[in-house]
Amino acid sequence: MKDFLAYIPAGYPDLETTEKILRELSKLGITGVEVGVPFSDPVADGPVIQKAHTAALKQGMNLEQILEMLSRLSLNMDIYLMGYLNPFLNFPSGFAELKKFLEKASVKALIIPDLPVAEFESVDIDYPKVVFAAPNTDRSAIAVINRQKPPFVYYIPRYGVTGIRDDIPFIDHIRELKDKIKSKIYMGFGISTREQVEKVWEVTDGVIVGSALVSLMETGSGDEVVKKVVNKVRELLP
Repeated sequence: MKDFLAYIPAGYPDLETTEKILRELSKLGITGVEVGVPFSDPVADGPVIQKAHTAALKQGMNLEQILEMLSRLSLNMDIYLMGYLNPFLNFPSGFAELKKFLEKASVKALIIPDLPVAEFESVDIDYPKVVFAAPNTDRSAIAVINRQKPPFVYYIPRYGVTGIRDDIPFIDHIRELKDKIKSKIYMGFGISTREQVEKVWEVTDGVIVGSALVSLMETGSGDEVVKKVVNKVRELLP
């Protein structure tokens, strides 16, 4: 089995459920989880994840609470923190203090959707960061990616926002990038079936599933939500 990452928005439907989901996913042998930091303007996300952000923010969810929760856990998988640039740059006690919290919470890297490759090296965030690639990634962007040596490259196979879809476009472009980029390449955006997972694995090093899991959290609560998410991940794995 190649790498598999699940995306889970922190605090949706509540932080206790988030913690339970992480503990259960850790038992499945997957590579890791992207823990989403709720934000008021998640421009890269579709309606399913936008709804989750809004609901979590209404409950007062913030970066400090998420990091405190993660620091309590001992998980058998990698944890990535996926959030927009503003909360990281404006952490109340400064980024130097944030870095300590990230390390204490065993966060492997940050994933920042609104940090384009062109600005990647000008933003002063001294922590491992995942770089995004897309169908329009050019030679100069590839050079930045290879200089940064990210834990993986997040390939976005379509123009637009996150959400469940049937197709997997730009397969040929991914194959081309695989010959030029030194880091692992994972694909996200629109993956919701085992057939899609297996097709993505044919051309990448890993797959990321988000909206297909978050949509299961819209109804139910507590252990019912945990069971839905865990069962869906099991369904997607070979």
